[in-house]
Amino acid sequence: MIILKNILLQYDKPILKGINLQVKRGEILGLVGKSGAGKSSLLKICAGLLDASEGEIHIDGKKQLPARHLLVPGYPSIAIVNQDFKLDPFHTVAENIKEVILHWPHSKRDQRVQKLLQLFGLKEISQTKAHLISGGEQQRVAIARAIADQPDYLLLDEPFGHLDANLRQRLSSYLMDLRDTEDTGIVLVSHEGQDVLGLCDHICILQNGKISKKYLPETLYYRYNAPEKARLFGPLNTLKLGEELAHFRPDEYKASNKGIALHFERAVFVGGFYHNYFRTGANERILLYAFEPLNQLSHIEIQKK
Repeated sequence: MIILKNILLQYDKPILKGINLQVKRGEILGLVGKSGAGKSSLLKICAGLLDASEGEIHIDGKKQLPARHLLVPGYPSIAIVNQDFKLDPFHTVAENIKEVILHWPHSKRDQRVQKLLQLFGLKEISQTKAHLISGGEQQRVAIARAIADQPDYLLLDEPFGHLDANLRQRLSSYLMDLRDTEDTGIVLVSHEGQDVLGLCDHICILQNGKISKKYLPETLYYRYNAPEKARLFGPLNTLKLGEELAHFRPDEYKASNKGIALHFERAVFVGGFYHNYFRTGANERILLYAFEPLNQLSHIEIQKK
């Protein structure tokens, strides 16, 4: 288990304020926050690449030395993939992955490299030098390289940023397999909450230098105490009903002969279902999900999950 105790990071002003967090082996944790919230800095502190101003890091019951006291940067049981990827630009894709596991037996090493090349769709460019491939391909190589040596914990900084929908799905599937088969603890950092909803066991929000408690994805998605946080995880409708504001997700409604009157604007097919856009009498914009265009819908009632 990784345990962060009272982590403080301060430059001209506080970046992280008393962060306490636990990540278990076999857990996939999402860390969501806006750009500039300190997510990447927290990952680097966790990995032993950046010194906190105050606080302690414990890994599997052992207190870790600060980053400045490490002969080799980083904690051995933790692999991290930053947004800069840190590949050897003049080595091939296959060589970049192989370099991490040169201490493995030859046959086992080659099997591992071939498995990762296949998994991340890199076989066709396996002999291409890293500086000649695209940003998305570099990201896939960086993730393959990070997990090659089967770390106990894997930290991923915006891992889906350069991947198309198909590769996101494949990466998500592999990360869940990695968690299940190798008991790897995984932390995913993203400014897009929707990227982590379907993948994580728990999610925390980093905001104003402080971290929330762990939430189940379903609980967090349908929690509106803080609409600004809720919008990190997808569209949130907001209406003024009387003197109060009502918030609801695009799937939290039912058709009705009374209730909230709507004027249909258009339906957009997004693959498998439709985004239906409406306006209220007060010119508030509403988004509703459905398996068909709702051009005949005139009234709804909010139906909370």
